[in-house]
Amino acid sequence: MTAIQVEKQYLECFPKNKSLFACQDIGTTSRQNISVSVYLTEPGSGIKFIISDLKDNKPVVIPALAENVVNTLRNVVVGQGSNRLCLVEHFLAAAAFCNAFDIDVVVDGLELPLGDGSAHFWLDLFSQAGFPAKLPSEKFELKEAVFINRGDRQLIAMPANEFSITYLMDWQHPCIGKRWRKWTVSQPIMDIAKARTFGWQKDHEMLGIGSESVSLTETGFDKPLHYEDEPVRHKLLDLFGDLVLCGVNPLSIQAQFISIKGGHEMDVDLAKQLRGKLVKI
Repeated sequence: MTAIQVEKQYLECFPKNKSLFACQDIGTTSRQNISVSVYLTEPGSGIKFIISDLKDNKPVVIPALAENVVNTLRNVVVGQGSNRLCLVEHFLAAAAFCNAFDIDVVVDGLELPLGDGSAHFWLDLFSQAGFPAKLPSEKFELKEAVFINRGDRQLIAMPANEFSITYLMDWQHPCIGKRWRKWTVSQPIMDIAKARTFGWQKDHEMLGIGSESVSLTETGFDKPLHYEDEPVRHKLLDLFGDLVLCGVNPLSIQAQFISIKGGHEMDVDLAKQLRGKLVKI
Protein backbone atom coordinates (compact mmCIF):
# COMPACT_ATOMS: atom_id res chain seq x y z
CA MET A 1 0.00 0.00 0.00
CA THR A 2 1.42 3.40 -0.97
CA ALA A 3 1.28 6.62 1.04
CA ILE A 4 -1.45 7.96 -1.24
CA GLN A 5 -3.54 4.83 -0.71
CA VAL A 6 -3.16 4.91 3.07
CA GLU A 7 -4.12 8.56 3.29
CA LYS A 8 -6.99 8.13 0.83
CA GLN A 9 -8.48 5.33 2.89
CA TYR A 10 -7.99 7.35 6.05
CA LEU A 11 -9.79 10.40 4.61
CA GLU A 12 -12.63 8.22 3.36
CA CYS A 13 -13.19 7.09 6.95
CA PHE A 14 -12.56 10.48 8.58
CA PRO A 15 -13.34 13.21 6.01
CA LYS A 16 -13.94 15.89 8.65
CA ASN A 17 -10.58 15.58 10.40
CA LYS A 18 -8.49 18.70 9.93
CA SER A 19 -5.05 18.42 8.36
CA LEU A 20 -2.36 20.03 10.53
CA PHE A 21 0.78 19.41 8.52
CA ALA A 22 2.61 16.96 6.27
CA CYS A 23 6.26 16.27 5.63
CA GLN A 24 8.52 13.96 3.69
CA ASP A 25 12.04 12.70 4.32
CA ILE A 26 14.44 9.82 3.80
CA GLY A 27 14.43 7.23 6.59
CA THR A 28 17.55 7.28 8.74
CA THR A 29 17.95 3.52 8.92
CA SER A 30 15.65 2.24 6.14
CA ARG A 31 16.97 4.79 3.58
CA GLN A 32 13.49 4.76 2.07
CA ASN A 33 11.10 7.63 1.40
CA ILE A 34 8.86 8.51 4.35
CA SER A 35 5.63 10.50 4.20
CA VAL A 36 3.91 11.79 7.35
CA SER A 37 0.52 13.54 7.53
CA VAL A 38 -0.90 14.70 10.87
CA TYR A 39 -4.63 15.25 11.42
CA LEU A 40 -6.54 16.79 14.31
CA THR A 41 -9.17 14.44 15.78
CA GLU A 42 -11.94 14.65 18.36
CA PRO A 43 -11.06 15.53 21.98
CA GLY A 44 -10.20 12.45 24.00
CA SER A 45 -9.01 10.47 20.97
CA GLY A 46 -5.36 10.45 22.01
CA ILE A 47 -2.40 10.05 19.69
CA LYS A 48 -2.67 7.28 17.10
CA PHE A 49 -0.29 6.16 14.37
CA ILE A 50 -1.83 4.87 11.13
CA ILE A 51 0.58 2.84 9.01
CA SER A 52 0.48 0.50 6.01
CA ASP A 53 -0.20 -3.17 6.67
CA LEU A 54 2.61 -5.27 5.23
CA LYS A 55 0.25 -8.08 4.18
CA ASP A 56 -3.28 -6.74 3.75
CA ASN A 57 -4.38 -3.74 1.74
CA LYS A 58 -5.66 -1.78 4.72
CA PRO A 59 -4.32 0.73 7.26
CA VAL A 60 -3.25 -0.38 10.74
CA VAL A 61 -4.09 1.84 13.74
CA ILE A 62 -1.58 1.85 16.61
CA PRO A 63 -2.49 3.98 19.65
CA ALA A 64 0.56 5.65 21.21
CA LEU A 65 0.40 3.59 24.39
CA ALA A 66 3.06 1.63 26.25
CA GLU A 67 1.31 -1.69 25.68
CA ASN A 68 1.88 -1.25 21.92
CA VAL A 69 5.67 -0.89 22.26
CA VAL A 70 7.42 -3.90 20.73
CA ASN A 71 11.10 -2.88 20.91
CA THR A 72 13.23 -0.46 22.92
CA LEU A 73 16.75 -1.52 21.93
CA ARG A 74 17.95 1.69 20.23
CA ASN A 75 14.72 3.69 20.04
CA VAL A 76 11.04 3.19 20.76
CA VAL A 77 9.21 0.99 18.26
CA VAL A 78 5.43 0.58 18.30
CA GLY A 79 3.61 -2.13 16.42
CA GLN A 80 0.60 -4.32 15.79
CA GLY A 81 1.10 -7.87 14.52
CA SER A 82 4.03 -7.84 12.10
CA ASN A 83 3.75 -4.10 11.44
CA ARG A 84 6.27 -1.73 13.01
CA LEU A 85 6.99 2.00 13.31
CA CYS A 86 10.34 3.16 14.72
CA LEU A 87 11.66 6.39 16.24
CA VAL A 88 8.41 7.68 17.73
CA GLU A 89 9.82 9.21 20.96
CA HIS A 90 10.89 12.64 19.66
CA PHE A 91 7.62 13.15 17.81
CA LEU A 92 5.67 12.24 20.95
CA ALA A 93 7.73 14.70 23.00
CA ALA A 94 6.98 17.52 20.56
CA ALA A 95 3.25 16.67 20.50
CA ALA A 96 3.14 16.81 24.30
CA PHE A 97 5.11 20.08 24.46
CA CYS A 98 2.52 21.60 22.11
CA ASN A 99 -0.40 19.86 23.86
CA ALA A 100 -1.42 18.29 20.54
CA PHE A 101 -2.79 15.17 22.15
CA ASP A 102 -5.73 14.30 19.91
CA ILE A 103 -4.09 13.59 16.58
CA ASP A 104 -3.84 10.87 13.96
CA VAL A 105 -0.39 10.44 12.42
CA VAL A 106 -0.62 8.79 8.99
CA VAL A 107 2.77 7.35 8.06
CA ASP A 108 4.03 5.66 4.93
CA GLY A 109 7.34 4.14 5.99
CA LEU A 110 9.00 2.06 8.68
CA GLU A 111 10.12 4.99 10.84
CA LEU A 112 9.47 8.63 11.59
CA PRO A 113 11.96 11.21 10.29
CA LEU A 114 14.84 11.75 12.71
CA GLY A 115 15.88 15.24 11.57
CA ASP A 116 18.86 16.33 13.64
CA GLY A 117 17.93 13.85 16.38
CA SER A 118 16.05 16.35 18.55
CA ALA A 119 12.38 17.37 18.83
CA HIS A 120 13.04 20.79 17.24
CA PHE A 121 12.03 19.59 13.76
CA TRP A 122 8.59 18.50 14.97
CA LEU A 123 8.07 21.52 17.23
CA ASP A 124 8.48 23.82 14.23
CA LEU A 125 5.87 21.89 12.26
CA PHE A 126 3.36 21.92 15.14
CA SER A 127 3.94 25.64 15.70
CA GLN A 128 3.42 26.45 12.02
CA ALA A 129 0.16 24.48 12.18
CA GLY A 130 -1.13 26.67 15.03
CA PHE A 131 0.02 24.54 17.95
CA PRO A 132 2.78 26.46 19.71
CA ALA A 133 4.30 25.12 22.91
CA LYS A 134 1.83 25.40 25.80
CA LEU A 135 0.97 23.74 29.09
CA PRO A 136 -2.17 21.59 29.34
CA SER A 137 -5.01 22.84 31.50
CA GLU A 138 -5.90 19.46 33.00
CA LYS A 139 -4.00 18.01 35.96
CA PHE A 140 -3.34 14.48 37.14
CA GLU A 141 -2.20 13.38 40.58
CA LEU A 142 0.12 10.42 41.07
CA LYS A 143 -1.49 8.27 43.78
CA GLU A 144 1.70 6.59 44.98
CA ALA A 145 5.41 6.39 44.24
CA VAL A 146 6.66 3.96 41.60
CA PHE A 147 10.13 2.39 41.66
CA ILE A 148 11.80 0.44 38.84
CA ASN A 149 15.21 -1.17 39.36
CA ARG A 150 17.53 -2.81 36.84
CA GLY A 151 20.85 -3.55 38.54
CA ASP A 152 22.59 -0.21 39.08
CA ARG A 153 19.88 1.64 37.14
CA GLN A 154 16.79 3.14 38.73
CA LEU A 155 13.70 5.03 37.64
CA ILE A 156 11.52 6.69 40.26
CA ALA A 157 8.21 8.55 40.05
CA MET A 158 7.07 10.42 43.16
CA PRO A 159 4.07 12.67 43.85
CA ALA A 160 4.95 16.39 43.69
CA ASN A 161 3.35 19.82 43.19
CA GLU A 162 4.42 20.04 39.53
CA PHE A 163 5.97 18.00 36.76
CA SER A 164 9.76 17.63 36.63
CA ILE A 165 12.29 15.18 35.23
CA THR A 166 15.84 14.54 36.41
CA TYR A 167 18.50 12.37 34.83
CA LEU A 168 21.86 11.08 36.07
CA MET A 169 24.20 10.12 33.27
CA ASP A 170 27.32 8.04 33.86
CA TRP A 171 29.40 7.41 30.74
CA GLN A 172 33.02 6.35 30.81
CA HIS A 173 34.12 9.10 28.44
CA PRO A 174 36.32 12.14 29.09
CA CYS A 175 33.70 14.55 27.72
CA ILE A 176 30.72 13.12 29.63
CA GLY A 177 31.40 11.23 32.85
CA LYS A 178 28.78 11.73 35.59
CA ARG A 179 26.21 14.48 34.94
CA TRP A 180 22.95 15.50 36.57
CA ARG A 181 20.32 17.60 34.83
CA LYS A 182 16.81 18.58 35.93
CA TRP A 183 14.03 20.13 33.87
CA THR A 184 10.79 21.63 35.21
CA VAL A 185 7.76 23.19 33.58
CA SER A 186 9.01 26.65 34.55
CA GLN A 187 12.06 26.28 32.29
CA PRO A 188 12.14 26.92 28.51
CA ILE A 189 11.10 23.90 26.50
CA MET A 190 14.06 24.35 24.17
CA ASP A 191 16.40 23.57 27.08
CA ILE A 192 15.77 19.92 26.28
CA ALA A 193 13.76 19.91 23.02
CA LYS A 194 16.75 21.14 21.02
CA ALA A 195 19.14 18.52 22.43
CA ARG A 196 20.21 16.13 19.67
CA THR A 197 20.60 12.39 19.91
CA PHE A 198 24.15 11.14 20.19
CA GLY A 199 26.02 7.87 19.95
CA TRP A 200 29.32 6.32 19.06
CA GLN A 201 30.53 7.29 15.61
CA LYS A 202 31.07 3.65 14.59
CA ASP A 203 27.46 2.83 15.53
CA HIS A 204 26.12 5.82 13.60
CA GLU A 205 28.11 4.78 10.55
CA MET A 206 26.76 1.22 10.83
CA LEU A 207 23.16 2.44 11.17
CA GLY A 208 23.47 5.09 8.48
CA ILE A 209 22.60 7.95 10.83
CA GLY A 210 23.24 11.23 9.05
CA SER A 211 25.59 14.08 9.76
CA GLU A 212 22.99 16.22 11.57
CA SER A 213 23.16 14.04 14.70
CA VAL A 214 26.07 14.12 17.14
CA SER A 215 28.65 11.36 16.95
CA LEU A 216 30.94 10.49 19.82
CA THR A 217 34.61 9.68 19.17
CA GLU A 218 37.19 8.38 21.63
CA THR A 219 38.28 11.91 22.49
CA GLY A 220 35.23 14.11 21.94
CA PHE A 221 32.35 14.97 19.61
CA ASP A 222 32.39 15.29 15.84
CA LYS A 223 30.74 18.73 15.91
CA PRO A 224 30.12 21.61 18.35
CA LEU A 225 27.38 20.95 20.90
CA HIS A 226 24.35 23.20 21.38
CA TYR A 227 25.00 22.96 25.12
CA GLU A 228 28.02 21.79 27.06
CA ASP A 229 25.82 19.05 28.60
CA GLU A 230 23.73 18.32 25.50
CA PRO A 231 23.91 14.49 25.90
CA VAL A 232 22.23 14.49 29.33
CA ARG A 233 19.65 16.99 28.08
CA HIS A 234 18.82 14.55 25.29
CA LYS A 235 18.35 11.80 27.86
CA LEU A 236 15.74 14.04 29.49
CA LEU A 237 14.05 14.51 26.11
CA ASP A 238 13.90 10.75 25.56
CA LEU A 239 12.45 10.20 29.04
CA PHE A 240 9.83 12.88 28.44
CA GLY A 241 8.83 11.45 25.06
CA ASP A 242 8.57 7.94 26.48
CA LEU A 243 6.30 9.13 29.31
CA VAL A 244 3.75 10.22 26.69
CA LEU A 245 3.05 6.49 26.26
CA CYS A 246 1.15 6.52 29.56
CA GLY A 247 -1.77 8.01 27.62
CA VAL A 248 -1.86 11.53 29.09
CA ASN A 249 0.32 14.57 28.58
CA PRO A 250 3.22 14.18 31.03
CA LEU A 251 3.17 17.94 31.64
CA SER A 252 -0.21 17.48 33.33
CA ILE A 253 1.15 14.97 35.88
CA GLN A 254 1.99 16.37 39.30
CA ALA A 255 5.04 14.21 39.91
CA GLN A 256 8.81 14.24 39.76
CA PHE A 257 10.57 11.60 37.71
CA ILE A 258 14.17 10.68 38.52
CA SER A 259 16.14 8.43 36.21
CA ILE A 260 19.54 7.07 37.21
CA LYS A 261 21.16 5.72 34.05
CA GLY A 262 17.74 4.63 32.77
CA GLY A 263 16.69 4.04 29.18
CA HIS A 264 13.74 3.39 26.89
CA GLU A 265 12.94 -0.05 28.32
CA MET A 266 12.57 1.27 31.87
CA ASP A 267 10.73 4.37 30.66
CA VAL A 268 8.12 2.28 28.85
CA ASP A 269 7.73 0.01 31.88
CA LEU A 270 7.04 3.09 34.00
CA ALA A 271 4.55 4.46 31.46
CA LYS A 272 2.62 1.17 31.71
CA GLN A 273 2.48 1.37 35.48
CA LEU A 274 1.41 5.01 35.48
CA ARG A 275 -1.78 4.18 33.60
CA GLY A 276 -3.35 2.74 36.76
CA LYS A 277 -1.93 5.24 39.23
CA LEU A 278 -3.04 8.63 37.86
CA VAL A 279 -6.13 10.46 39.10
CA LYS A 280 -7.55 13.50 37.32
CA ILE A 281 -8.01 16.48 39.65
